[in-house]
Amino acid sequence: MTDRTGLMPGFVLDHLHRSGWTSFRDIQERAFDILFDTDDHLLISSGTSSGKTEAALIPVVSSLYENPPEGVGALYVGPTKALIDDQFARIDRMLRDSRIPVSGWHGDVDASRKERLMERPEGILQITPESLEGILDNHAEEVPRMFSGLRFVVIDEVHSFMASDRGLQLICELQRIERMCGCSPRRIGLSATVSDREGAAEWLGSGSDREVSIVSSDDRRSCRIGIKHFRFPAEDPEGRRRRAVSQYYSELFRLTDPYGCIVFTNSRASAEMTARSLAKVSEARGSRNPVKVHHGSLSGSLRRTAEEDLRGDLPATVVATVTLELGMDIGGLDRVVQIGAPFSCSSLVQRMGRSGRRGGRQELVMFCNDDEAEWRPGIDGVSLELARGIAETELYLGEGWTEPLMPDPLPYGLLFHQTLAALKSARRYMRFHDLCDEVLSLAPFSGISREDYRLLLKHMINQRTLIQTQDLTLLVGPRGEPAAFGRDFPAVFEVRRETEVRCGGSTVGTVQGEPEVGAVVALAGRVWMVVKRGDGWAEAVETDGEADVRWKSEPPVVHTRIVSKIRDVLSSDEDYPYLDSAARDELMSSRAAFAASGAGDVFVPTEDGFDVYPWLGTVQFDTLRRMLSRIPEVRVMYAYSPLVIAMDTRLTVKEIRKGLDRIREEGDRFALLEERESLRRGKYDRFVPEALLSEAFCAKRIDWDFDLRERRNLRVGSRVNELYAS
Repeated sequence: MTDRTGLMPGFVLDHLHRSGWTSFRDIQERAFDILFDTDDHLLISSGTSSGKTEAALIPVVSSLYENPPEGVGALYVGPTKALIDDQFARIDRMLRDSRIPVSGWHGDVDASRKERLMERPEGILQITPESLEGILDNHAEEVPRMFSGLRFVVIDEVHSFMASDRGLQLICELQRIERMCGCSPRRIGLSATVSDREGAAEWLGSGSDREVSIVSSDDRRSCRIGIKHFRFPAEDPEGRRRRAVSQYYSELFRLTDPYGCIVFTNSRASAEMTARSLAKVSEARGSRNPVKVHHGSLSGSLRRTAEEDLRGDLPATVVATVTLELGMDIGGLDRVVQIGAPFSCSSLVQRMGRSGRRGGRQELVMFCNDDEAEWRPGIDGVSLELARGIAETELYLGEGWTEPLMPDPLPYGLLFHQTLAALKSARRYMRFHDLCDEVLSLAPFSGISREDYRLLLKHMINQRTLIQTQDLTLLVGPRGEPAAFGRDFPAVFEVRRETEVRCGGSTVGTVQGEPEVGAVVALAGRVWMVVKRGDGWAEAVETDGEADVRWKSEPPVVHTRIVSKIRDVLSSDEDYPYLDSAARDELMSSRAAFAASGAGDVFVPTEDGFDVYPWLGTVQFDTLRRMLSRIPEVRVMYAYSPLVIAMDTRLTVKEIRKGLDRIREEGDRFALLEERESLRRGKYDRFVPEALLSEAFCAKRIDWDFDLRERRNLRVGSRVNELYAS
């Protein structure tokens, strides 16, 4: 590799020297080769804390410094305001002695700073897709002056954008900027969790003529994992449950005090409960290690306090959800604890990567818990939670697999949104063919035909969302104006109505719904009672007792590969050295119960017919349920996704399989839609005709490309055992 330091400004080298850098990492050297010597876009895929940010920004800064462009020279696009603010501080330190200004633009940035950038656009602009949409829609006349010299677009946490409407919206925005300004910026994507790198590169280069180079590394050897199992009995007079809970929090306290730790949970309710209980244990034992909570419903000031605690010189513990999962620099943590198996391998990778950020080894301890006081669909005697934790560990650390991210092939709601955006900011009258050239030609809509776009526009005209004049000019109509000119138009995701909880004049955070006076809610690791209500706000005082759960979310989508691997774990006799003794004992008993249940054989006979254990992920499981319902003489009694489908039938297994094959051969996915199917899943789907929503639903939610295979006897050695034993 070539030494690139001669191409870097002196202030960059001085910063690196002050920061203790003596050499560049391999991933950085290879990124420099691409960014300094070619015109390609670049995807940098490597583990958290591997130096991706510096690999991207050093060439960007060097280019802007040596040859300053007119207007903004680089965009940094982040998925969250918190990540943008964090990266702003890191970049600002490196640019302290340069002439390159760095500006932030999102909902928490005051208007005066935005106005200054509009008056004199230059340097690096850090922004969210929503704020970028706001600039394009509301300041269209200023866009050419702002971005005509745009040279780079850095997209952080690419995986968080790829499979969402936000990511497709971002691709639309970048193409619109290129067309409006005549520029062709290079795109640099950063991610720690993408295993389908070719797919990520294809997404990154969408709508662009440039090649996309990939620089990646495998950091699994630096990972260390341990899995513990806890079982909580139901309430009993002997106090066994109380002792089990006490033992659980004692172990959690031992692992987190006096260390710098993040304790990840899979929900905000779990984060609140865990933080409150751990804080009580910490206080009872005289610890000075603060315990804070961090999730998206807390006020910004409380989240920043938790982040500063982690960055501080003294050890601290923060119980968090996905909000600390992304690439924020939160200092040198000693370890990460995960409560419950994560919902995805991607999440496991991100959370594990929060530790080891100062060159140390990444370390994660996973608590897999079974609570007998809570009913969950399962298999008697089998800990599916423990099996899932093992499956995810084996898939990532053993095979390097994380979930492939598939963009929506037919994003009609986004097409509606971008159509309004084009019309509201248009400098000329637009007809159907103009919108096809300007909107339908954007990369995210490549799977949508002109005929289907015409159908959408006709529906919009019929609904008065658009107005068509006698000369066929299209304008925003009376029903479209509230959407197009509303405050939340730049966001393509739905924002739930929430109530702001206040105490003593300060905002604590928000809860979903509208809690009445006297309601008790959990927030910021404490419990509050509502004493006064207003429009969108509630005054509360701290109290004791049990709190109402005030957060609800969509059930997680689980990939078939994970569910299938769970069966493999339960079917094999493989030992996993990263399990503690309780987890190992639980796995042995779970395997015995699993074998006795027959669930590994897919079709388990019952008095009424069969219980079907298909071992498929969420989407394919639901497709199978729909297919079974279409077979004559089969009645689906209930289904617990993604585990079991109970059928009332007198058909044989062979006849059922023939029925499934017949449905596939007919090829009519629309026949699997149910009466009164809920097709509106996106923010703007209510403006889309049902025929197009049905098409989009089938493209994304109907997947019959699966095989109901019987159980295998697995005796294959684990690569995790060989390489990553803790």
